[in-house]
Amino acid sequence: MSKHKDSSDHRSSKKHSGSKKSDKKRPKDGSACEVTKGRVRAHFLDGETGPWAKRLADQASAADDVVATSASAPKADSANAAAEVAAASPRHQGPDYTVPSSIDIVADPVLHAMSTRRSISKVDGETPNDSDLREIIRSLSSVADHKGLRPWRFIILRGEDRHRLGVALDEAAAVTRKPGERNEKPLRAELLLALVSSPSENPKVPEWEQHATAAGAGHLLELALWQAGWGVMWRSGTMTNEPAVRRLHRLSPGELLMGWFYIGAVPERYRERMAHSTRPLPDPDQFLETL
Repeated sequence: MSKHKDSSDHRSSKKHSGSKKSDKKRPKDGSACEVTKGRVRAHFLDGETGPWAKRLADQASAADDVVATSASAPKADSANAAAEVAAASPRHQGPDYTVPSSIDIVADPVLHAMSTRRSISKVDGETPNDSDLREIIRSLSSVADHKGLRPWRFIILRGEDRHRLGVALDEAAAVTRKPGERNEKPLRAELLLALVSSPSENPKVPEWEQHATAAGAGHLLELALWQAGWGVMWRSGTMTNEPAVRRLHRLSPGELLMGWFYIGAVPERYRERMAHSTRPLPDPDQFLETL
């Protein structure tokens, strides 16, 4: 990314001038932040990527109640009140978005899910039930969606439906199998969700933009499932929109099949691998430039 001396000096000066303010907001020894990070990592490795955020919120609420009670108590009780606050929750106070360096990828549940998400190629057999899927898909309405067209839909494939998908993929690829053989690819998970981009005619929203919205819904689905503790792999392939596969999914001429989400429990071997992973996040400068 190109840098100019003027803007760089300005940013440096601004950061320096604001350092005093930000120092006051951070614990001197960083212990509170480290405690929070440790707890978050522990919850993640225990397979509780979703519930931990609720626990932290409940603890924060309990601490706030203690603070409210101590505010009306005699000054002599202030030391005891402070101890009760500390005992109620060693919580992180949350990111201060006015100071970029205060954003904490580990402690913020949204950034945490985004930065830790991994595609799990081989998931275990346990899956979310259809009621859970309904709630997760309900949350996808937050995706950027010009004119609120909701140009996407999902199709649930379980059990025999996965075998039907295998047959359609074989037909599309002109594959003939021996008696008793079957296409094993759709059987790599007990639950598949097919994502269909379903654009509609709108003079202000071109088709490509509606496809982008559908893809955005797919990415949000992955994040939501990951945050809830499930493993996901988004798969497609050259046969995805061949006639036989399109017929199986009952696609209309203007629709586009964007692949399948293979969903299941995260195997313990993956958790072990992630616990010892040293893979760094990419340098954000490779995605940024200026006009």
